[in-house]
Amino acid sequence: MDSDTGESLPAALLPYCGRSLLEGLMRDLQAREFLHFKIFGKQCITPVAVMTSSVKNNHEHIVAICERLEWFGRGRENFRLFEQPLVPVVNAEDGKWLISESLLPVGKPGGHGAIWKLACDRGVFEWLYRHGRKGATVRQVSNVVAATDLTLMALAGIGLRHNKKLGFASCERRPGATEGVNVLIEKQNLDGLWEYGITCIEYTEFEKYGISEPTATNGSLQASYPANTNILYVDLQAAQEVGSRKNASCLPGIVLNLKKAVSYVDHLGFESLRVAG
Repeated sequence: MDSDTGESLPAALLPYCGRSLLEGLMRDLQAREFLHFKIFGKQCITPVAVMTSSVKNNHEHIVAICERLEWFGRGRENFRLFEQPLVPVVNAEDGKWLISESLLPVGKPGGHGAIWKLACDRGVFEWLYRHGRKGATVRQVSNVVAATDLTLMALAGIGLRHNKKLGFASCERRPGATEGVNVLIEKQNLDGLWEYGITCIEYTEFEKYGISEPTATNGSLQASYPANTNILYVDLQAAQEVGSRKNASCLPGIVLNLKKAVSYVDHLGFESLRVAG
């Protein structure tokens, strides 16, 4: 909780092992940079782009902690913070927007799928190019084990060496976990040839694709697919090409999650709780 306002803190400020999650993420990065220095004898400072939001004063909190810690000794010029827009929240029961004030819908962050479009609009790709970057690793601040062992270096190394456009890090899925799964898809192109690729099916879409929860008597497809860890490798030019499109394809794989409760103050001033997304 924020000691001044009493509000819950954004994930980046939650404590873990004596420091905030954001500090832990930066320590992970600095450890890999130190390994680079030990092997090659040259200092490498990785540019860091952070997608924030206005919920729980997330953006202001992250700026404040970076300033307090003097941008982790890396310099302000090696950070790019870009704030994602809020999107209207839809009531799962009747499909209507949740309203907090007259003509003002309740908003939530647009989610991970907006990152390529937003990064393109805010000049993040061009900023990374100016730092001499061709690819990027993408991770959530709340995943405290993302940098365990060689996960991030191996993922980025394979992506760069083999000129991959996108890659996922996966792990065995625990039944009932609220995470998506990575699957192999097959589709026929206009020439009649078959194409194959990896995609993620979110847990909210399992029923749509016939992926049932496992029980004691059935194996279920869920147990057969690896879990999506939200640890990605991405080729910057490929991601920018998607984000710069002028149609709906700039927001790939739009999913409406209607399985979570949303707490808000309605237009009458009462605290309300609705299943919405």
